[in-house]
Amino acid sequence: MEPHFTVLIGIVALLFLLATGLHVAIAILIISFVGLSILLGVDNSLTFLMTTPFSAAMGYGFVVLPLFILMGEFAVQGKIAPLMYEAMSKLFGWFRGGLAMATTGAIAAFGTVTGSSLVSVAVFSKIAVPQMRKYNYDTNLSCGVVAASATLAALIPPSGMMIMYTIFTDESLGRMLIGGFIPGALSAALYMALIYVRVRLNPKLAPTRMEAVPWREKITALSKLAPIVILVIVMLGGIYFGICSPYEAGGLGALTIFVIGLVLRNFNKANFKKSLMNTARLTSSLFFLLIIAMLFGKFMTVSGMQKLLSDFVLGLEVPTVFIIIACLCVYFVLGTFMDAISQMAITLPIFYPLLTNLGVDGIWFGILFIKMCEIAQITPPIGISVYVTQGILSNVISLPGLFKAIFPFLIVDILTVALLFAFPQIILWLPSMMMK
Repeated sequence: MEPHFTVLIGIVALLFLLATGLHVAIAILIISFVGLSILLGVDNSLTFLMTTPFSAAMGYGFVVLPLFILMGEFAVQGKIAPLMYEAMSKLFGWFRGGLAMATTGAIAAFGTVTGSSLVSVAVFSKIAVPQMRKYNYDTNLSCGVVAASATLAALIPPSGMMIMYTIFTDESLGRMLIGGFIPGALSAALYMALIYVRVRLNPKLAPTRMEAVPWREKITALSKLAPIVILVIVMLGGIYFGICSPYEAGGLGALTIFVIGLVLRNFNKANFKKSLMNTARLTSSLFFLLIIAMLFGKFMTVSGMQKLLSDFVLGLEVPTVFIIIACLCVYFVLGTFMDAISQMAITLPIFYPLLTNLGVDGIWFGILFIKMCEIAQITPPIGISVYVTQGILSNVISLPGLFKAIFPFLIVDILTVALLFAFPQIILWLPSMMMK
């Protein structure tokens, strides 16, 4: 059988297995092993199966990922989120719509120390929504802003998704983290602008303001943002100025949040142990999927499919911009029924070599890809961020109601992608200035 034909059958079989509900890692493992067995023989396929986990796990990305996950766990157990929300509420909550804007700001700040959208959803659904309802905010707005803003954690560094992207692509993790800083801040700012405009056009969405906060209290509230400021200085500042590598920064970040938790007296033996156990569970599951995905990448390489696809596209008289748009459209469609990590595992071994051969900057495309993954988290029918939010707030809002509430934020996300696409320097300016 022709190698390229084998790959096409394998991709169709993979989609079929996923449609049956089989776990994505198991489905990819089956297709990769069978495909390699057809192309190279069973003995060579077994060799790949034995050596890939060891060679893959030796990469530096597999060192930093558990450290970033541990940092997020320390932030949750150290009760950093309530500090973020209290500070943002005092800074923004005194004017109409301010509490919703404060929620976006607090979630964005919290994303800096967790890098996890689902953690942000779980925490702020319980903190922010009751507070907004207390001040008679519209239920759809209250729930929608939490579900949408939680996705910002994927783009705001440090981000677990950025680490996984660099594992798949061998791009610089430092440049990737720094490249996400301005797009993440821009996304949060556009969300806040959307809330402001909607509330001005329809005051019923936020009819009650918080009491005016004296300037002295606002200044005091800023001190509660100290954990974020310290983390940004230690981690992103260290990476940007070349003081430490991204891998060293992961350890420094985890240590910094741990020390802050001790200073705040929010740590004890029980929640420290819980942080370690949760980190071990999540890391092991991610490692398994990543290693299996690398096996799928070897299947693509051995088959020659990557080169064939690249040669075919290079031979087309089509501007590169249309190829990139086509890839982003594929991610938009995949996002309606597939989680972000599965999209990485299946598409990056194909799309990344193709686009880099066309001269596309891997950091720029990576940020666009992660932004598309953010969109996937609030896009029906899957929309994992929406499902988790509704699961926590099932007595407050229905699932159809929450998807309806998300729609304005989805439009803003698409606008953000358009801006990042049209003006690549929004992403590339800071990485280009690193260590100059």
